[in-house]
Amino acid sequence: MDFSRVRAVVTDVDGTLAGADNQVSPRTLDALRQAQRAGMLVVIVTGRTPQSAWAIARDAGLVAPVLSCNGSLVLDAKTGDVLRADYLPHEEVLEVLDLAAKHDVMSTWWTREEVFVSREGFGKDLLEELNGEPAVIGDPAQVRPGTVLKAMLCGTAEELDPIEDDVRARLPRVTRSMGEFLELSSAEGNKWAALKRLLDEYGIAPEDCVGFGDGGNDVPWLREIGFPVAVANARQEVKDVAIAVTGHHDDEAVADFLERNVLVHV
Repeated sequence: MDFSRVRAVVTDVDGTLAGADNQVSPRTLDALRQAQRAGMLVVIVTGRTPQSAWAIARDAGLVAPVLSCNGSLVLDAKTGDVLRADYLPHEEVLEVLDLAAKHDVMSTWWTREEVFVSREGFGKDLLEELNGEPAVIGDPAQVRPGTVLKAMLCGTAEELDPIEDDVRARLPRVTRSMGEFLELSSAEGNKWAALKRLLDEYGIAPEDCVGFGDGGNDVPWLREIGFPVAVANARQEVKDVAIAVTGHHDDEAVADFLERNVLVHV
């Protein structure tokens, strides 16, 4: 494969760029810096909160806008200011909340300022661990229209596997990420929609991008680019659209792949 024509590096964070400790290693940050210094556009596209996503871009010294909350909130990489926000239609938010209640799993809904959860438990703990910030217990009945960037059902694989078909039947855009989330963003605020707008702005063709992902929410954008790469721990649906499978996310797989295949050409 001719990685010499790569003009952009795009990467998910959790389960991909970050290790099992949910941190991005110094080696990985340096690989992103090297790619940017070589003239490549380096894009973070993640389901994380804006604060958490922006911190990664800041630590790596990136200049490309940061695509957080699955692409529904786009941030200036230098200042962290919001450049664009795409909100879920309220009727879809209500569908997510209703499905969570029906199947007795935790729901979560994200605004620009807060991550709300419907109850204590595994899902709340996991979200706080991933984002490094508190999740607030809220009342689903009090969710205001036009404020939610994304909504999710959270649970263990044992909880979500049996209900996934029912959720997808009612909400076809739902994607599965990390095994513990069934998540929904607006049609304009998903990872591929946000990434496509950004690539068009910079005049970069999708076929000249190398990208890394692990979850179902990465499939729509990975299958559109020229060099989709799955980490070893990725869901099978990600591996099915990848042209290569690299190492495990806990072994600095993104850095390793960039060093061996992309940065050698600069």
